[in-house]
Amino acid sequence: MSSRKTLILIAAIGVGVFAGIALLNYVRGIERDVYDDAQPVEVLIATADIPKGTPVAQALESVQRSEVPLKIRPSTFISPDNTDPITGLVAGGDIPRNQIIVAGLFIDPTVLTQSLRDQIPAGNVAVSVEIDTTRAVGGYLQPGDEVNLMVNHSGECADTEELDEALANELAEEIAFAEQGENNSFGGIVTAEVYCTYTQPARYLYQRVEILAIGARQQLQTGEASTAALTPQGGTITFLVPNEAAQLLASVAPEDIYLTLLPDDYELEPLPALTQELMLNRTPAEISGCGTPYGPDGFIEGDSETVDDVVDPFTDFIRGHCAP
Repeated sequence: MSSRKTLILIAAIGVGVFAGIALLNYVRGIERDVYDDAQPVEVLIATADIPKGTPVAQALESVQRSEVPLKIRPSTFISPDNTDPITGLVAGGDIPRNQIIVAGLFIDPTVLTQSLRDQIPAGNVAVSVEIDTTRAVGGYLQPGDEVNLMVNHSGECADTEELDEALANELAEEIAFAEQGENNSFGGIVTAEVYCTYTQPARYLYQRVEILAIGARQQLQTGEASTAALTPQGGTITFLVPNEAAQLLASVAPEDIYLTLLPDDYELEPLPALTQELMLNRTPAEISGCGTPYGPDGFIEGDSETVDDVVDPFTDFIRGHCAP
């Protein structure tokens, strides 16, 4: 065999040995990882169902040490050798059999036993009103939310005979223009009565009213957590208000109440009642600068509206009711 062939053979053997060693190390690494994940560790596991409210001392009588693979051990597990982190607590909910005991299963007993009355600060009362889902923001309200409370009544708008003399005269002029086929506030409609748009005039009763509970669902307290999905819910809504406010609230027919949900940065400001001038005049969409409920700039970029310079008393009045 020539020296060249010998060198090639030696090189091939070397490459093979190197590849074999690399493969062996790779396989051993996988085995080591699998072994580490499968390495048994001790945890506490419930041997029977543990009812909600069970003190830890009693609950520990229904648990035992057990080994589980390290891979499935929860990060908040309670060590069998140290149960001090949950000493003095109680089961925050029903703990099923074979459940691994973790810290989140137990809460302070004062939280668990707190009644609705305990959540009412001095000087306030809880008052409940039956409000259907539509009037309760589609049912997407949660205990702890703040709402504005409006009251509206079904009925007919006032006609021109009920208006003050000055407004009646202005409306009469508008009607006269309509009969002549000219542009006017009523868009060609001759009588103010048939033009009435706002048949259920609403006004605000209170702002920033806190919801204490909805049905039997109360606001979560410190140490509590909820895994329940948010589902639409109307029905009995319990508000937290001073006693005088509860008296006014109870004086309103429940079917006349309408709620609006507030953002965290809501700023309270006086919200005047609708006037006859506003209800018998043009709608915002018919007024330059009031086309959107968000003002001339709109809600989405590019929705801005061109505002005419022509301003008459009615237009100026209604613009005062447009969003800034």
